[in-house]
Amino acid sequence: MIPSNRSSRGLPFLAILAPALALAACSQPPSESPAAAAARKSSTPSDVQLFFDHGSSTLSAAADQKLDEVARLYREGNPLVMFVAGHADNSGGEYPNLVLSGQRALATKQALVARGIPAERLQLRAMGASLPSNPNEPVPADNRRVVITWR
Repeated sequence: MIPSNRSSRGLPFLAILAPALALAACSQPPSESPAAAAARKSSTPSDVQLFFDHGSSTLSAAADQKLDEVARLYREGNPLVMFVAGHADNSGGEYPNLVLSGQRALATKQALVARGIPAERLQLRAMGASLPSNPNEPVPADNRRVVITWR
C-alpha cells in the first residue's frame, strides 16, 4: 500500500523503514566454503602500489605493467569497487601535494578505464602527504605512490 500525504505528516518516512534497515544491517552474508574463500583471496591481492617520480603524475613503464595485472585481476574477481588513492611526499606545500596526489589517482583511473575497467567501479581519493609510508623519513620516495585496493 502506498502511503498517502496524511502519513507524511505523522511518522517520518525513515521511522517506517527503520526496523527493516536494522534487520538488514544485522543480517550476515551467507558463508562461503573455505576453498572458495581461499581461491578468492589468492587471486585478489590486498593492494597494488604504483610509484611516481618527484612532482610527476605520469605513469612509468613499470606502473603500466602493474596496471595490466590489476586489469586481469579485476576481470577474474569482478570487485564491486576499486579504490585508487593517490599520495605525495611532504616536500612541497599541503595544497600542491593534495592536487598532485589527485592527479596521480586520476592518471591511474584513466589507464584502468583504457584497460576496460568500468569508470563507475573506480573511486578516487587524493591523500596528499597525509599517510606517509614511512613517517620517520623526512621525504621518503615511496610516498609518491598510488595504492589500489578493492572490495
